[in-house]
Amino acid sequence: MFAKLSREKNQIRNVELDNLFITEYMPYAPENYVKIYIVGLSLAYTPENNIEQISILLGLDKSVIMEAFGYWSEQGIVNILSSDPPEIEYLEVKPLSAQVKKFSKTKYESFNNQLHAMLPHRSFLPSEYNEYYSIMELLHIDVDAMLAIIAYCVRLKGESIGYPYILAVARNLAYQGATNFERVNEKLNELSLYQSELSAILKALGSKKTPDHNDSQLYVKWTKALGFTPEVIIRVAKDLKKGGMERLDTKLTKYYENHVFSIDEINAYNANRDRLYALTKEITRILGIYLEQLDYTIETYTNKWLSFGFDDDTLILIAKYCYAHDMRTLSVMDETVKKFYRQGLLTENSINSFISEAVSIDEDIKRILSLAGINRNITAWDRDYYRTWTYSWKMPLDVIEYAATLAEGKGNVSAYINAILASWHEQNVTSIEEAKKCSYGEPKEKQNVVTAKSAEQLSALFAHLDPEDI
Repeated sequence: MFAKLSREKNQIRNVELDNLFITEYMPYAPENYVKIYIVGLSLAYTPENNIEQISILLGLDKSVIMEAFGYWSEQGIVNILSSDPPEIEYLEVKPLSAQVKKFSKTKYESFNNQLHAMLPHRSFLPSEYNEYYSIMELLHIDVDAMLAIIAYCVRLKGESIGYPYILAVARNLAYQGATNFERVNEKLNELSLYQSELSAILKALGSKKTPDHNDSQLYVKWTKALGFTPEVIIRVAKDLKKGGMERLDTKLTKYYENHVFSIDEINAYNANRDRLYALTKEITRILGIYLEQLDYTIETYTNKWLSFGFDDDTLILIAKYCYAHDMRTLSVMDETVKKFYRQGLLTENSINSFISEAVSIDEDIKRILSLAGINRNITAWDRDYYRTWTYSWKMPLDVIEYAATLAEGKGNVSAYINAILASWHEQNVTSIEEAKKCSYGEPKEKQNVVTAKSAEQLSALFAHLDPEDI
């Protein structure tokens, strides 16, 4: 078992987070460390669990997971009982004031003196000192490197800056391998170079805030990792209405995922995106569906339908058909689109041609019913029968019409015609002359089928698709 509860913790029957964890520990911990703590806690309530479950669920390497539990062990809310195989014990969460670890005064005397000289008007509580000492020891950050980080944060935020922000910057740099003065100074100098670019980006976003460390990190991501130029970033920022740097990050990441980098590519992507939104909105409107967010629908349905080769007008035509026949969900329309695709009907013209053929068939069926003395809307049953008579049994139309005249006045016309034609099919009848010479059994009466409500042209459209393709 990877995770388990201490005796005190096991007394709690529900998986819940302590208020102290939320208010005193979570705000200052790295995001992934918090996720790992919570997932591990939920697993601890199950009889069988292991580190692989956390790794798969969060998509994190096992070394990162153990690093996180090392952090929580330093915080005093878990014990690492074994590392091979990993075994973690969750402890009762106590106030930070009761968790202060004793550090050597002489070891950090130089750090304390330089910190006081840097912030002479600042009062330091023992808990703040303890946080600095803890992160330096946990992440192996040198004293000079930590002081450089504090000085950098003070330049950005002023002397009133809270230590959680400083700790977050220190963790971020440590994760990038900057734990000594030389590497920290190199990283901070690099970030400082971007202040003018960041000011221009924030101005484009309509923000009056001063660039901070998080903004610098995002800028490094956009330019180094994603490969965007400052000009492109500013252009995208100007197009945003709200959301700030976080929204800009989401937008640029989306462009990167779609291999869109230049301004021309972005303009083309956005134009196509606007078209996709308009098309998807129209389809959902026709179906009678209201969706506040269309991104999922575009990715799941619209893009796929267009990749099949359908054009916008054809998809709208299919949506109208689905609405007219009470198939008013996206999943049902998806199946309908696939049926047309398998038939090779991808454009409005090809489907309209199919409609013309289907309407012609419906006219034949209506005439057959009329010869039998029936005047009603055509049903799916009628079309199935007609398909069998003509395509499967190869019965000529005039033979079918003759059979209809024989069915006039019968209780179940369609069943009667079907029985007559089945008898003739068995006797290889191919003309009226042969039919008149053949006998046929009197079919038993069958229960009438429910008739369809619509006889419009679109009702013929989909009904004539090969049922084996359904």
